[in-house]
Amino acid sequence: MKRIFTMLIALMLVMSLCLNSAFAETGKRVAKEDAEMQTDDPTMPTRLPPENGTKILLHFGDTVIPGVLNDSETAQALIAKLPYIQHMSRYSHDFCGVTEDLPYNEEEEHYGWLNGDIDYATDAPYFTILFEDQNESEIYGSQVNIGVITCPLSDIAALNGGYDVLIELDGSEEEEEPMMQMKINDTPVTVAWEDNESVSALKELAANDLTIQMSMYGGFEQVGSIGQRLPSSDVQTSTSSGDIVLYSSNQLVVFYGSNSWAYTRLGHITDKTPEEMRTLLSNGDVTITLSVQ
Repeated sequence: MKRIFTMLIALMLVMSLCLNSAFAETGKRVAKEDAEMQTDDPTMPTRLPPENGTKILLHFGDTVIPGVLNDSETAQALIAKLPYIQHMSRYSHDFCGVTEDLPYNEEEEHYGWLNGDIDYATDAPYFTILFEDQNESEIYGSQVNIGVITCPLSDIAALNGGYDVLIELDGSEEEEEPMMQMKINDTPVTVAWEDNESVSALKELAANDLTIQMSMYGGFEQVGSIGQRLPSSDVQTSTSSGDIVLYSSNQLVVFYGSNSWAYTRLGHITDKTPEEMRTLLSNGDVTITLSVQ
């Protein structure tokens, strides 16, 4: 009996070694290998979103799940298709749906997942968002990670049924267009610029910093040469304190009083009172500096 027991133990060890060897020979990785992870908050995705990744929104009906896609070949192929409709259904540990064939690097295939992962399953192919059971997941192979959701796992785990999911780029944090800034001598002023060809041309000049030497004129304005002609669309205009206009296509005029003439409006200084404008502009010639930031 003792001999039989010893033989069984030996057989089990051999089988274990064979299984481990077979697993190793596949050359596959596991999901946590080389992953940037957090383990402090189990309610949030385990994988940290990639820096400089591509932010997306996944619309499950009225519920929006934010995520970040990485720079893998598969993720970039998906990004090129956005906006994209993907049908997905709820299963025990994921939302999943058959998708189009996407390119992938075989070296990036792995077993299992981390909770919150967005994966491409190469054997179906499937697009999947995995939100549970990461500790039991390494029996599943043919996974390529393409990103991670960035909201609590419960947000997607609470959903049920099937959805035609709209996947789109998240434009909420697009970089703001650089704004043209203005200083009167050393005093920054806030300007509400007009949306016209004259301002666009002035902004191009300001991209390399533009300095305009101004001179007092008429007891109500400062005027200075821009150095070249800009597009203009002059109309008879009554100006007030804080107005900025283009005169004769090549002169910048800033008012601390009022006048009526044919000008092209450029903008209006919004953070100075008429008294403050008079203090800035009525005590000698000034220098205007325009820049883009």
